[in-house]
Amino acid sequence: MLGNGFDLAHYLPTAYVHFMDAMMVIESCEESQELRFDDLFHTYIAGECSDRDKDFFSKTEELYKTADLRLSIDTVKDLQIKLKDNGWFQHFKHHLTDVDTWIDFENEIQSLLVKTCDLFEMSFDDKTIGYFSESKGIYFPNRSDSHKLTIKATDVLANNYRQVNRMFFDSFKLQKMFVQNTLRNFQLITDIYYKAEDVHNPNGFGASTIQHSEICESEFEKLQELDSSYSRRVAKKSFKNVIDTNFLKKYSGNYLEFEGSKVLKQILNHLNDFNDIFKMYIKTIVNELKPIKEFKRFGELGENLQAIFTFNYSNSFERLYPDLNLLGIKNVQYVHGSTVSKKIVLGISDLEDERLRKYKVYGFVKTHQKLINNTDYQFLDHEDLDIKRNLGRSLNEKPYEIIFWGHSLADSDAEYIRAVFDMNNDEYSPNIKLRVWCFENNPHEPLANLIHIASKAVIERWMKKGWLVFEAAPDINAENNKEGET
Repeated sequence: MLGNGFDLAHYLPTAYVHFMDAMMVIESCEESQELRFDDLFHTYIAGECSDRDKDFFSKTEELYKTADLRLSIDTVKDLQIKLKDNGWFQHFKHHLTDVDTWIDFENEIQSLLVKTCDLFEMSFDDKTIGYFSESKGIYFPNRSDSHKLTIKATDVLANNYRQVNRMFFDSFKLQKMFVQNTLRNFQLITDIYYKAEDVHNPNGFGASTIQHSEICESEFEKLQELDSSYSRRVAKKSFKNVIDTNFLKKYSGNYLEFEGSKVLKQILNHLNDFNDIFKMYIKTIVNELKPIKEFKRFGELGENLQAIFTFNYSNSFERLYPDLNLLGIKNVQYVHGSTVSKKIVLGISDLEDERLRKYKVYGFVKTHQKLINNTDYQFLDHEDLDIKRNLGRSLNEKPYEIIFWGHSLADSDAEYIRAVFDMNNDEYSPNIKLRVWCFENNPHEPLANLIHIASKAVIERWMKKGWLVFEAAPDINAENNKEGET
């Protein structure tokens, strides 16, 4: 059973920070060009990082044909568009220091959702939603006082759009910037920019019309306002914190508060798009790193291996150890989906907060995503294994050994972990032995997570009976540099 630590043990850049750093390089790329491995991870290659990260990427270059990796111009452009418009990427881009691992990433998703629910508790007053431009219009006097070039809020904020009074955000005090940035990142509020032009009508005996048009921010900043009776005049105006009223509750002509279910659905749509971005990263970068020479099979990668379950999305095991038939394995089972899946599973473990359950936003929950996306959720009941279970009790006659390699054993996959512990209900006839391979032989985090999920009493019993052991994960670089072995 493989976690992200398996890919990291093979020096593949699948850590949260690796992904974010590469995406920020792509986002900031100004020219249409291919990007190489060294471009995507230039801070690591140049040594502008910790000694551990320098060593990691030096091993990556030793083991893989990194010089062959190219991201095409079309792929770079596609990712740039997706990154620019994705609320989750924009949010996490500013949370690099407090989000270190994918578990932290999942926890931050839940934290943002809970904080967003706080927003729904805020009721509006009659001055919260409306038109709040600094002046009703802008005009430039002509020689004739009867002719004015004007932009009115009511002319441009038409249909479903209104402004949120900036005083509303001040009520959140220290959370003010979080609320404003969150709404902006997920395109719930935005700034719009307009110009008005005095268009001369040659057949109208000097008469002219005013034409309003929306422009982008960069055009707005460059636009020069003209005040002349002899040339076409231009006025410009910006409107801040504009919101689509579809995200608001309305009663008797007044907007009362945010429509929680619609706001959360918008945030969920951005998570689905973020999943596609991450899937592209795995597909076009991680899966395209070809090993310089075939990886050696060693130790536990022997003929007794009957099944591989991976919680990763990469095809690393199949690609690096392609002789699956020699191992007696038909297929690697992708628990959370892969790059060939329509969607991957990436979210939170459950709706633990009462407010989240109120809005039934189960689209963020991994179990719900597995059912909807039809990823592999048979797990230990899979046909490749000779395990039969009834009412939580294992009925198989032959014992199994389960190895978790590089999995944090955290809450996000608690249902799978409990399924493993359910197999030894009969202590006089134990059915499995569980081995956990730890990074740098440090069992602290996985042990703490297991105690949290299965209870201290259960973990103590398993360890005393020898059913649960913690071991150092294999050193892949050392295994592949052993001399005299094939």
